[in-house]
Amino acid sequence: MQNKLNNKIYYEQFLLMSFICLVTFKVVMLPQYLVKTAGNQSFLIMFFLIAIEIMMLCVVFGITKNKSLLELDIPKWLKGAFAILIFSSSLLKSAVLGSEGVSYVATSLYANVSWSFVTLAIIGVCIYLAHKGGKVLGRTVQIFFWIMIAAFVFYGVFHNANLDPVNLLPLKISSDLAVAGDKCLMWFGDFTPLLFMTARPSQNHKKINLAIWIIIAVLAVLICTVGLMIQFLCIFGASGAVVGNAFLNVSSLNKIAFMIGSVDLPTVLSWLIMCVIKISLLLFAMAECAKFFFGDKALVSVVCGAIVYAIIVYGIGNLKTSYVLATSWLRYFAFFTEFLVTIAAYIAMRISDNKKQKNNASQPQMNKEEAYEKA
Repeated sequence: MQNKLNNKIYYEQFLLMSFICLVTFKVVMLPQYLVKTAGNQSFLIMFFLIAIEIMMLCVVFGITKNKSLLELDIPKWLKGAFAILIFSSSLLKSAVLGSEGVSYVATSLYANVSWSFVTLAIIGVCIYLAHKGGKVLGRTVQIFFWIMIAAFVFYGVFHNANLDPVNLLPLKISSDLAVAGDKCLMWFGDFTPLLFMTARPSQNHKKINLAIWIIIAVLAVLICTVGLMIQFLCIFGASGAVVGNAFLNVSSLNKIAFMIGSVDLPTVLSWLIMCVIKISLLLFAMAECAKFFFGDKALVSVVCGAIVYAIIVYGIGNLKTSYVLATSWLRYFAFFTEFLVTIAAYIAMRISDNKKQKNNASQPQMNKEEAYEKA
């Protein structure tokens, strides 16, 4: 019972976590990888895949409005299959995407600090948040949301980059887009951790307010992903294929930086918060899947975090290996698991609901027949 209460969140918190899931690791190394393959048209494939993710989040929201995945009235064996698939997908994504976060901190924020120390610091915080559950994650997002807003406003006010729209031309659809999308599937499909939460309206909930929140969330996702991709291309053009950490290199071009030097603190701080919450969500999904088999124990979150730590530090160890792993055949497993589990869970939920409605509809009729027989 306590575990169920820990995973209840408000609609607004669901939207904020959806934003973090979709944006966080699409603004680091992904723009560079897309430009390498698709060139100046890479923003098109970014838009296409982001649009698919947003539509799938509508399905996820439809499930979480009812119950969390493991609370649905569906066969236990099906829940077990979902748990195994999501655990494997979340483990792979947390290792690959976590490596990007560790690499950024170890090389950009510090002078080549050991991955083991950086990973320990990040994973330690993520284990705690994952163990506390969806409610704490939702409140954490709400608290630090204002830092993200401050960074966004700061960038909008002081932005001072020379944008050259010519870098986006010529506009054409080519096979390179499909190749780029195929190669970078690991960075898309980031919504299954949200399936383990139950979304409910807040005390001040209004349908109009929710609609406004949804519109703002969708626009924010598109601006922070597709919009950043377009700016990245307009600024760096084809040379973007050798420019990593897109969010930092774009945001660093501001008026204050030209006057007093680098002013990256708002952007870096907001992204680090998003990185920690994103990895925490993946660890949270892993822990919930493991608890389905081993029970609700605090040690489960620690073990999941330790596995991710070992893979990042001893299995991957550098950004090049992370990229090789991300573009291997495992990308198909991670990507399609997200979609297949979500769609299958929604269908199973609808079938279960329809059966309940039929049973409820037939029950009054049976009661009438029994009463008639007694009479």
